[in-house]
This record gives sequence, C-alpha cells and structure tokens, in this order.
Amino acid sequence: MKLSIFSRVMIAQSSLIMIIIVISIFAVGKLRLVSQLNTRALTVDARCVSEEKTLLKSFLGEMRNAEEYFLMRDLSFRDECQNNRGDFGRTAAQLRQTVGSKEERGLLGQIVSLHGQYMAQTDLANFGKNGSEAGRSRLSDRIISKINEMIRLREHAASHKMAAARDNAASAARVMFWLALSGIAGAFVMACIYARSISRPLKGLAREMRAIGRGEFFRTARVEGPAEVIELAKSFNRMAEELEHLDRLKADFTAHVSHELRTPLTAIREGTALLLEGISGPLTKSQREILEVVRNHSQRLFQSISSMLDLSKMEAEMMDYEFTTCDLKTLIGKSIEGVSLIARKREIRLCCSVAEPIPMFQADERRVQQVFDNLLSNALKFSPSGGEVRVEAFPVQNSNRRPAAVEVRVSDDGPGIPSEEIKHIFEHFYQSRHQGAKGRHGTGLGLAIARHIVEAHKGRIWAESKVGCGSTFHVVLPVAADLYSNSQPATLAIRAANG
Repeated sequence: MKLSIFSRVMIAQSSLIMIIIVISIFAVGKLRLVSQLNTRALTVDARCVSEEKTLLKSFLGEMRNAEEYFLMRDLSFRDECQNNRGDFGRTAAQLRQTVGSKEERGLLGQIVSLHGQYMAQTDLANFGKNGSEAGRSRLSDRIISKINEMIRLREHAASHKMAAARDNAASAARVMFWLALSGIAGAFVMACIYARSISRPLKGLAREMRAIGRGEFFRTARVEGPAEVIELAKSFNRMAEELEHLDRLKADFTAHVSHELRTPLTAIREGTALLLEGISGPLTKSQREILEVVRNHSQRLFQSISSMLDLSKMEAEMMDYEFTTCDLKTLIGKSIEGVSLIARKREIRLCCSVAEPIPMFQADERRVQQVFDNLLSNALKFSPSGGEVRVEAFPVQNSNRRPAAVEVRVSDDGPGIPSEEIKHIFEHFYQSRHQGAKGRHGTGLGLAIARHIVEAHKGRIWAESKVGCGSTFHVVLPVAADLYSNSQPATLAIRAANG
C-alpha cells in the first residue's frame, strides 16, 4: 500500500515529536535530581555546619568567661558563662534533630558527654575548686576537636553532594547531547528519506515535462512514490498521449496543406513566367509591374511552403541526406556570392576569413549550403546600413591535436537578441519580440531547419548575443580524420561593399 504525502508527513513529524518528548522527560528527571541535591546541600548541610559552628562558638565563650570569672570573681562573667552553657545545650538539642548519619550522632553524643564532664570540672559556685585546670584543659581540647570533626564531616558530606550534583549534571548534559544528536540525526535521516521519496518521482516528472516542452510528446512517465504523485504521473501520461496525437494531427495537416498548395502555386508561377516572356502577347508597363509583384510574392510563398514541408520531414526523420566530401571554403564562398548583391545594395560589408589548412568533411552539400544561406540572410536582415557581417571558419582540434571538426561563425552588428529569447530562437515559428526586429520578421523556420540539418550531421549550432552589440551564430560540424588536408596555410578574405 502506497502511503499518501499526508501520511508520510504525519509519520515523520510524530517520530520527531516522540524523540523530543523522550529527551524532555529525561532532562526533567535529571534536573529534578540535581535540584534536590543542591537544595539539600544548601539547606540541611549549610544549617548543620552553621549550628555546629555556633556550638563551637558557645563552648569557646563558656571557656573564656569561666576562666575570667575564676580570675576576677566578677559575677558578670559567671552570668555570661551560664548563658553560653544554655546556648550550647539548645544548639546540641537542635543538632540531635538535624544530623542524620550515625557517625555524626555518635560524635554529638560524645561532645555532650564531654561537656557534662567539663561542667563538673568547672564548678562556678566554688570557683572551680572541685576540678583541676589540667582536667578542664584536657576536656576542652577534646570537645573542640570533636566539634571540629563534626564540622569537617558535615562539610565533607556537603561537598560530596555538590560533587554528586555536578556529576549528575555533567552526565545529564552528555546524555542529553547524545540523545539530541541522535534525535537530530534520526530526524535528518527520516527527512531525507521522506523528501527523497517525494523529490525523486517529482524530478522524474519534471524531466519528462522538459522533454514534452522540447516537443518529445512520445514520453511516458513511470514513477514510484506517494499516491498523489502516482496519480499525477498518470494524468501526465494521459496529457502526453493527447499532445502526441495533436502534434501528429498538426504535422499531417501542415504537410497535407503545404503539399496541396504547392501544385496550384507552381501553376501560378509558371503562368506568370509565361506572361512575362510575352508568350500571350506584348504587355504594357503597368501589366508587367503587376506580374512582377505576383511573381515575387509567389516565389516567397513557394519558399515558405517548401520550408514547412522540409521541416515536417525533418521532424518526422524522413529527410534524405546525400553525404559527399565537401570543401568548406567553397560552400562559404557560394553563400557569400548569393547575398553579395543584397549586401552592396544596403551598403553592408561582408568579411570572410577561412583559416588554412581546413579539413574536408562529409556532409550533404546542398543542406549545409542551406544552413549558411539562412545564417547570412538573417545577419544581413538585422544589420544596419553601413554595418558589417563577418564569417569565420577554422578547424577544431581534438586531444591529439588533429582536426576533429570545423567551426563556422557568422557575426553581425545588429540589435542583438535578449538573453531570455536566445534559447527559443531555434524553435520553429518563433520570432523575436525585440523591438530591433520590427518589420524584419520571416516565417520563423530558417533557424529551426538549420538546427535540424546540423544535428542530422552530428554537429552543434548555438548563438551568442548581447542586446545592442550584435549576434554571433556558431556551427560545428565533425570531420573524418582521413579527409584531413595538408595544404599550406592561407587566409581567404572576401569583402563585398557598395561599389
């Protein structure tokens, strides 16, 4: 069962949400544990250490006031000593409720017991006569030592808890990092799988659509993917079938109409020629002018019909080519000779440079001549009066420095072609919308026929142009290695200008 795009999105998003939830639950648990450890260290341990230090302070005060009382017999020192004993007892009682470890409880019991002995040695009523100074000193040292030991134990416990909190925090950070990294990696992998499952069939459809745009209506899209994409592919295939059928009908209609028009048009041309020759009698000047107009327009119409028939044959791959050994210099010379009168009339310079040695090549001479004729006619059509049309030809070498092809460039000084139109100029019936082409439109078939002829010779044709700087058309035709001519280097220069 093919999952829909909606189902794939929901599965991917649900998986990502579950990963986020798991990471969040783990993070909350670890943070709570760290918080508990920190709270306990800051409240219980800190309060215990404070009370233990208060206990020590009370005992030290008791010792100092007792000694002062014994020496000076001042009652105020006795009162202070008794207050210190009371503070000591209250603090010890609070510590009994706070301390939790067995070792601390044992130390607190020893401290209280030793303090009782110290109180017996320090008889305030008899000025300490019931005890000895050495005994009091020994007991006080032991009490201070025990209290300091309790403080160290509690501080050690607090530092241990803080270290445990840090370890837990670091461990939680590491685990969260790897969980997050794993989650991100998993989410990325799932996103890639999901995106690829959609993009691959869509790219396939886009590729087939571009082929349809190039006129390859026989294409059929076979894709695997979500249900919506498969349905789209089926609709595309139905559309391609309809377009192929319509294109076939259009080609058949064009070929049929062109063929049917050719017969009566031939009769019109022959009849006009007979009338102009005076077969039916002499003509007046106005009659001859009218017949000249009819002959010119019938000739243009005949050429247009012939071009449409040729293009129909080329697109149907029914055009026959007669390949012979051709001399590029001769072909270019014939094309230039054919347009030289037009160039002189419009005062346009024709410049041709054919580099030697130039290899011979296999081609249909008449069809390649047609390509050069079309390119030169277009260059003259779009060049301004007083401009220049340049033709260059030279060999193209391969990696072994042997001629692999010949390249011909036809350049003009015309208005140029906008970049957005260059990719369309070799399409049939396409005519530039650029303002510089106003009044210069043809049938829009010349470049399309040239492209078919060049591609039938396994060559390439393309254009380079910049608005306001003219255009250059490139034609590259392959040559056979055994036809290479070792003639001496030379340069052919043909210039045709007015006069």
